[in-house]
Amino acid sequence: MNNKEAYMELLIYMITSAAGLENEPHIYGPLRMIEASQRLCGLMQEEDPDNEDLKELIRIIENGKQKSTSDEEAFYQMLQDAAAKLVDLL
Repeated sequence: MNNKEAYMELLIYMITSAAGLENEPHIYGPLRMIEASQRLCGLMQEEDPDNEDLKELIRIIENGKQKSTSDEEAFYQMLQDAAAKLVDLL
């Protein structure tokens, strides 16, 4: 998949996710946003496969996103951890 196709796939996911949130539980918004972020990280990793900070961010997201329905407090902590890890990517 080339970059244009990957970006279009992500854009479609984000827009259709936003459109479908009207009748979903409140936690689905942050979950879909972090899933889109994870997809974007994957695209970034294709450009910079040796970036350890990016790899760690992907691990943080992967390990915490499933907690959105079982442990909201842990899910929101993962979001905070992911946001803090962004500092290392700047």
